[in-house]
Amino acid sequence: MPYSDIYLYSPLSIKTVKEGHNRALLLQFILSEIFHALDAEKKEDPLEFVFSSPACFFPYDWSYEVGCLNKIGEHSKLLNHAFPKLHASTEAFENCLDDILTKVLARKKLHEPLPTEELLKDLNALYTHLEPFLIACKDSEDLLLFLFKNSEEIGELVNPENFHMLLKKMFPEGLEAISHLIRCEYQKRGFQSIMPEIDRILSHYEE
Repeated sequence: MPYSDIYLYSPLSIKTVKEGHNRALLLQFILSEIFHALDAEKKEDPLEFVFSSPACFFPYDWSYEVGCLNKIGEHSKLLNHAFPKLHASTEAFENCLDDILTKVLARKKLHEPLPTEELLKDLNALYTHLEPFLIACKDSEDLLLFLFKNSEEIGELVNPENFHMLLKKMFPEGLEAISHLIRCEYQKRGFQSIMPEIDRILSHYEE
């Protein structure tokens, strides 16, 4: 029987992550968890929220809340399969994540709190290491719209100007080219009903 990885939190797999828009979807999953982790300081146990201990009653305790870094770790295992040409970038991201997990685990062992500034710095590093993958998926209208919709979270992680710098790297032609791609691709896919929402989101940046 051939060996196959089992993914508990990701709806994608080694096979499906290479299909269609799934590479860009993988990046959205990772980014969503990074953004989610920004809420850690509001939680009763920030450390557990960021990185949860193994569930004691798996597979029966489905109500167990899994930590953001746990999910990012699983998603990251698919990066090399989704982006085989970005092996060095994948390794850099995984090394960054490993360093963060080492620090978080050490704090959990010593029952030390998780400083907000330290968490922001670590999340900033994870986001920054995703940039090569984001650029590789620059033609994905889903990813581009996702980035626009979460520009405030990006600004909270890094310098607000970083978002505009990323867009320039993706499309040196400017915002008009990005807007044209997003609108055209969604229209081709028959999503006429969401065009007003797309126009509303993009109009904020086109002013």
